[in-house]
Amino acid sequence: MNKYYSEAKHSTMQIQNALRVIDELVEVSSSILRECDKDPDKNDLAIKYLLNQNQLLEKLKEILRT
Repeated sequence: MNKYYSEAKHSTMQIQNALRVIDELVEVSSSILRECDKDPDKNDLAIKYLLNQNQLLEKLKEILRT
């Protein structure tokens, strides 16, 4: 029974970590999109956003793999 509790706790922690990464991704996405909406010429900001989004998705992938 201890093994199952440990596995369930690990899964719960994985889900919580994944949700944190998703929340961070949504927050960054919203922030970047608001800034680009204010000034459409902010292509550099959009590029940074895409790079950041890729990094966060890679983190999420690693969290879910473990």
